[in-house]
Amino acid sequence: MELYYKDLISEENSLEKLVEDLEFIVQGANLAPEPRAEITTRLRRLKEGCRLVHGHAVAAGVATDRFVRKYPYAAFGLALAAGLVTAGMLTRKR
Repeated sequence: MELYYKDLISEENSLEKLVEDLEFIVQGANLAPEPRAEITTRLRRLKEGCRLVHGHAVAAGVATDRFVRKYPYAAFGLALAAGLVTAGMLTRKR
């Protein structure tokens, strides 16, 4: 499988990098041990959540790519139907 958008988000501007930077800031801050531990725990959970979401997104992308390559006309029909339904919903509200 080819990955056309692999460099869409750079490694230096990722959410995991942001969490690491926040952990560094928390370590340098003058906080009591309890709030520091709670913030660090939450940041680690956020980091793990980011990894899980990234894994699910990659798996969904691979599955979508396989479906579109295997059934191109069905994928086109689904996209067309979704567009028509969306357009119909938007025009009714006006």
